[in-house]
Parts: sequence; structure tokens; C-alpha cells
Amino acid sequence: MDVVTAILACSLYPTDDALVHAIAANAHMNPYFVYDPTPDTADGELPADPHSAAQALARADEVTAKGAKPLLGLLEIPPAWLAGFGRDRREAFDACVNVAIGTAWLAAFGTDCARGGHGLPRVRGPRDTRACVLRRYADAIEMPDLVPVVTRELELRAKSPKPLAVIDSGLFPTAPSGPWGPNRIFAPVTSLLLPPEEPSKRGEARR
Repeated sequence: MDVVTAILACSLYPTDDALVHAIAANAHMNPYFVYDPTPDTADGELPADPHSAAQALARADEVTAKGAKPLLGLLEIPPAWLAGFGRDRREAFDACVNVAIGTAWLAAFGTDCARGGHGLPRVRGPRDTRACVLRRYADAIEMPDLVPVVTRELELRAKSPKPLAVIDSGLFPTAPSGPWGPNRIFAPVTSLLLPPEEPSKRGEARR
């Protein structure tokens, strides 16, 4: 499953797909990403990202052996979050599972921010909500550098927007004659898509 499909199909925080996508971009859009908070930069270069579940698990074990806490997969989730959902570490590298768990926390943080819970000031508007949710997420995964990096990613995307859309995901072929693979459905059903909702109606549906 590709990243766009995972976000669209598995996100539990549909009010801000752009934020979810920007966090995934910080993980290099790589489902097998493993963040090491104590990287060895003696050689001047970080090791290459893992590109399989086996490589990712081995990297995560190396980080844990150093007494550090790895962050795993697209949304850079800590192992404790997996355990809280009854999932094992290998499932962190399943894009859909990773997005579902990470966005479940984003949704919870969004509720807290909207209500002013946990001593937070009540936010006003989408911009304040996004900033609050991102800050809570970065604090929860103990990665404060995530805030400026993701904020910059969102700014760049705002200047050259390419909105997430189902038609851009791996669920659909680029053309009926295009190649089919395990991440694609078995019949071109783009003609069955309903016309997009008007922005006002979409906003009302998400409230």
C-alpha cells in the first residue's frame, strides 16, 4: 500500500490530511523508516534507511540496544503506542497500522486542543488547532525537532499545493491499460466515483 492510499484509507484524523502527510514526509515517505535519537555521525553520514520489515526491525533493535527509544514507520510512532493497541513491533512497518495508530493519537490531541484540556488554552481556528496538535504529537514522541520541520513542510506545500486525492493513490491505475499489481484493485472503477463535494458541505460533514 502506498503512502497516499494509507493516509486516505487508514487515517483516523481526517480533518487534517495535510498534517498527516507532512509527518510522513519527515519519515522520508518510507514505511520502514526508523528514527534513532542518538545517531552515530562520526563518519559524517547517517546510515541508509531500511527498505524492508526485516531491515527495519534490525535497526530498531540496534537503537533499543543502545538504551534509546526508536520511532517507527511513517508517523514515527514509539513502540509503546503499538503495545497500547495490542500490536507487535513488526506491525509498525505496516503502513495502514502505523497510520491508524498515529492518527488515533492525533485525533485525541485534536480533541484536547479544541476543548482546552490538560491545561491547554482553547484554540481558535484550524491554524491554531494544527499548531497545538503538532506540538502535542512532537512532545508525545519526544521529538521536539518535529515541529519546525513539519511546519516548514506545510509552508512549502501551501505554496505549491498538491492535495491528496483518492484518484492519486495506488487504488487506481493511471490508465485502464496500465500495469496491475498487488496494491491495485482489479477493475478500473474511476467512472464510479461520485463528483467531489462542495467545500462547504465537506466542512460541515467533518464537524
